[in-house]
Order: sequence, then C-alpha cells, then structure tokens
Amino acid sequence: MFVLRYTAGPFVRIIMGYKCAKTKGPGEPSLIIANHNSDLDPAFVSLAFSRHMYYVASEHALRNGFMSKVLAFVFAPVPINKSLADISAIKEILRRLKGGANVCLFAEGDRSFNGRTGYIAPSTAKLVRMSGAALITFRLEGGYFTTPRWGKRRRRGKMRGAPVGRYTAAQLKAMSDAQVMEIINRDTFEDAYARQGEDPVFFKGKDLAEHIEMALYMCPACGNIGDLHSKGDRLYCDCGLEAKYAGTGELSGEGVPFTTVTQWDDWQHSRLDGKIAAAGDGPICSDAGQMLFKVKAAAGNELVGEGVMQIDKNEFRCAGNAFPLKDITRIAVVGKMTLVFALTDGTSYEVKSRAPRSAVKYREIFKKLRGAV
Repeated sequence: MFVLRYTAGPFVRIIMGYKCAKTKGPGEPSLIIANHNSDLDPAFVSLAFSRHMYYVASEHALRNGFMSKVLAFVFAPVPINKSLADISAIKEILRRLKGGANVCLFAEGDRSFNGRTGYIAPSTAKLVRMSGAALITFRLEGGYFTTPRWGKRRRRGKMRGAPVGRYTAAQLKAMSDAQVMEIINRDTFEDAYARQGEDPVFFKGKDLAEHIEMALYMCPACGNIGDLHSKGDRLYCDCGLEAKYAGTGELSGEGVPFTTVTQWDDWQHSRLDGKIAAAGDGPICSDAGQMLFKVKAAAGNELVGEGVMQIDKNEFRCAGNAFPLKDITRIAVVGKMTLVFALTDGTSYEVKSRAPRSAVKYREIFKKLRGAV
C-alpha cells in the first residue's frame, strides 16, 4: 500500500482532479465508512490516511481476470457477495479489526446511479458497535460526475475527500444503534446535484450522455419503459423526446421536465407502482438478447442460455428459464448493468447484455413486488 500511495497517488490527484488532506487515524483500530461513487474510491480514501487499511469489495470484482488478481494482491480485500446476506464477510471484518487493522467499508454496498447516497442497512450500526473499534466517517465529493456509474467515459473536473467525523470505541459503546446509524447517514450523505448548486464545476469529456439509459429507463413523455437510447451528449426516446446532458450534469430539451438525473430517477421510481398494476399478469418490462450465467465461484460462470429477460408479478424469466419471485432472495446490480440474483437454495445467477440496458429497473420492480427496501 505504501508503494501504491506514492506511485499511483500523483496519477489519481492529477488525472482524476482529486484533492484530500492527509489525516491521522486514532490510535485504536478503526472502521472507516465512506460513501461510494467510483471504482477508485478505495484509492481515494487511502490517500488521506497514513496507515494501511483493508477494504470490503464485491466478490464479483475479484473474479474478473488479471486486474482482479492485482486488486487481491495489493489490497487483500474482504470479499462480499452482493446477492446474499454474507455472514462470512462480517466475520472477516470483525477478525481484522480485532487483529488491530483498519477496515474501510462502503456501506451503501453500491455505487449511486442518480448522484445521491443510497440506502444503508441498519445492520451497519450493529456491526460498528459489535466491532469494538473506533469509527471514522469519510465523504467523497465529485465522484458521481467524474465517473458516473452509467457513463461510458470518464470526465475531468474536481473531486474531494475528507474525514467528516471521528468516534472512539468508548463513545460508540455509549450510543444506541439508532444514534450510530444517524451519524453514519448524516456524515456520509452526498447529493451530487445539491453540491453542484453550491459549488458549480464543469466536468469535461466526450460522449457525456452515452449509456445513461442504464440509469434512466422510463420516458416522461410517453411513459414507456426501455425505449430510451443515447448517443454522444443526447438521450432519445422512440416517441421523439430528446434530452441533452451538459458538462454540469444538467439535462435540457423541449418537453423534458427534469434538469437532473436525480429528479428523473425519483419520478420514474414513483411511477413503478402504476406500471406494475397496469401490467396485470403480463410482463412489466423486458429486454431481448440477454445472457444468463450460473455462478460457479471456483470454476467460473456457466452460460445457461441467451434470450429474452422479463419480470412480472410472479416470476423473473430469462433465456427460457423461469424463477418464481418467492424463490429469489435478492436482486442486485454489479458494475454498470450486470444483474445478479440468488435463490433460496443458495444458487446464484448473473444476467449480462451486449447492448446498453437498465438492470436497475428489474431490481426496483423486484423490491416493489417483494416489499423490500
């Protein structure tokens, strides 16, 4: 980590426009909890601290070829399965903290698609208090516009990172889970567009809107799901709606009622209940040309089939295979658009696509149907 800090550090600061102040952690082992908007967030956080720290990373990121081996060698991360409630990862986090190490956790478990810090499970507070370690909260700013999760290319602008709060193990012990949760939510919350309103930054790049349909899946003009497509700095709908995405992150265009991705995402999420009801027993949404893989952690993934993916109020179907929703424990999104889900029998699957499409809509529809958070 020492070598990485002094070799990759200048690259991160100059190329990514990142600034952070050096800080000292408390003398006791610490759990660092940060918001998450970039694949390089572990590097961004580490540059602010002098001591080595371990990271909690999606197991999916650790089985993607050569770079995964480099990641595993440099960071020795704690792997966690995003499609399951991973008890083994929690035990490993506690083991490393009790061994005197620092551990960094991106508690959302996901990068934001809309620029706003996502849901953090209340169990995070239980983990903090159970660990017996100190807590440092850390907030990253500017990452959403520099490397939007849905974006095809990186943009150049400004990024910042800094610790927000420091809480000793003794202080945390005197708090309730609810009080610790309030601290975590308050200190790590970031709204990229609100930040732009306070301190505007222009993020320069090419093809600024390309692949934004991975985040925005419902058209505000016709209400259809899956008819949005992007090219260059434009987002189009088959109905004729056209929006332009600017370097400030703002959206504009005739008939476009939203100026931010966050506003658009809030609206489409609010309309899902109506879409589900209108679909009746039929498919709520669908995508063609999807590849279904069965996850085999040690031997790699096995291609099950290729075909249409769709979801209705009872089943999730892909490539001719039907999975009752009652048998699915969780649906998650890995990377930009890989859909992962696990069954009650412990089997896991991934769905990939060659063409840009939203995986988020399936996750959100599943959560609505199952009453999940």
